[in-house]
Amino acid sequence: MALSRLNLIGVAAVGVILILFGLSLPITVEPRIKQRLVKALGERFDSTVELDTLTISLLPRPRLSGRGLVLRHRGRTDVPPLVLIASFSGDAGLVGLLSDPITVNAIRLEGLEINVPPGGLHLPDDKPDHHEGSDQKSPLIVGSLQSRRAVLRILRRTPGKAPRVFEIGQLDMKDVGADHPWPFRANLTNPTPPGRIATEGTFGPWQADQPSRTPLAASYRFENADLGVFDGIGGILNSSGAFEGVLERIEVDGTTSMTAFELADVRNGMPLETRFHSIVDGTNGNTLLQPVEATLGATKIHAAGGVLEREGEDGRSVELDIVIDAGRLEDVLHLAVKGPRSPMTGVINVKAKFVLPPGHRHAIQKLRLDGNFSVDKAEFTKAQVQDQVDAFSTKARALSDDTPDPVVSNFRGTFKMRDGTIHFSDVTFAMPGARVNVSGRFVMESEVLDFRGTVRLDAKLSQLTTGVKSFFLRVVDGLFRHDDVTIVPITIGGTAGEPKVGLDFGKAIKDR
Repeated sequence: MALSRLNLIGVAAVGVILILFGLSLPITVEPRIKQRLVKALGERFDSTVELDTLTISLLPRPRLSGRGLVLRHRGRTDVPPLVLIASFSGDAGLVGLLSDPITVNAIRLEGLEINVPPGGLHLPDDKPDHHEGSDQKSPLIVGSLQSRRAVLRILRRTPGKAPRVFEIGQLDMKDVGADHPWPFRANLTNPTPPGRIATEGTFGPWQADQPSRTPLAASYRFENADLGVFDGIGGILNSSGAFEGVLERIEVDGTTSMTAFELADVRNGMPLETRFHSIVDGTNGNTLLQPVEATLGATKIHAAGGVLEREGEDGRSVELDIVIDAGRLEDVLHLAVKGPRSPMTGVINVKAKFVLPPGHRHAIQKLRLDGNFSVDKAEFTKAQVQDQVDAFSTKARALSDDTPDPVVSNFRGTFKMRDGTIHFSDVTFAMPGARVNVSGRFVMESEVLDFRGTVRLDAKLSQLTTGVKSFFLRVVDGLFRHDDVTIVPITIGGTAGEPKVGLDFGKAIKDR
């Protein structure tokens, strides 16, 4: 009995000793671990390190926590800190904390901010560049990292320019600090246009000498982005693809789809799909699009250019060179003209410069276009309008109008769009028996047509009508006839849906 009692006392004594040892151990090793962590972080990220507090607890299992972690890349104070962490906590074995490399099993971050300085800048005090040796091993590895509500900023080379900002709602990363790429998953909320981005890939290894050159490769999905936040357009966009490169220059290959892309004033939604290759330049904030292959309805559109910042402009402009080769006129007009169907059909070819400058004006009002177009095999979709064109063509050829032939019309011309109005010049409109040359404008919002020009007819004026009118027109046929062609001023008014064409005989006689 006495022996048993002694054994119990011995076990209790050992327990007390262990408890006292466990309570005193943090006091003994905490400063050393803090010193080691600060040194390892500084070496891995080539930074000076500030750490307000660090707490180590061993019971019931080894844990660490801290607040106020700040990393300044190479001690720079002329740019924001490379890393700021408001607070952190994690699990780590004592052996891992005291070994080389330092190993932390898992860590959770709150208030993570990463500010990546641009490449190519001179360091303060002309401090020379240096590179880690290829055989240098990382002094710190975190097995699993979780962060909520993090912010990644890619700083700009030009002082005073706003950085590119990515708000990361959730970030899960493995093998952080290792000498191989770090697997990650992240969820982001895109502010403009609003939508959810989910991405998965690898990040790193970290380039301590030049953080902006740290590699990045991942796939992504961008879902339910509402384009209605932009003045003048609407639709819900979904996109997926992959990107790779380094933080300051990322190349993206992806696709987008919209079931109903529309102009806000028209509200004729059209299916729009794109396939694109882009380059995101983090040093100046520009995005190069090289190229974009789009399909609007059944019409193929090729575009190349970018989203660029110009001197003197507050914001970025979308600048594209656009080519449509053998597209469908009805697809373009249905998007741009009000009504349940396009007023015309045909085969359209376009070459244009597209510029959408920054600002809060309506997209249609600030959009700038310069280019040329051609439309072959054009026909009006309204039977009564096409019947009038057919009948006019028959008369213009000096044929009987009993059974007019169907007429296919062709258009050519140049255009310039400013302040919501498209100005056309040297527009030719050809059909059997008549050739029209006009200039004028089309107002997008009201769809009003206002064109002036001349029409050249194979027939004489008197052959365009019958009866008494024909008799009196014979008197003035000679005034309008030149080299077997009748030339008469023409006006085109009305709207795109209800065009009105008139021959201005009075003006022709007055000019004579």
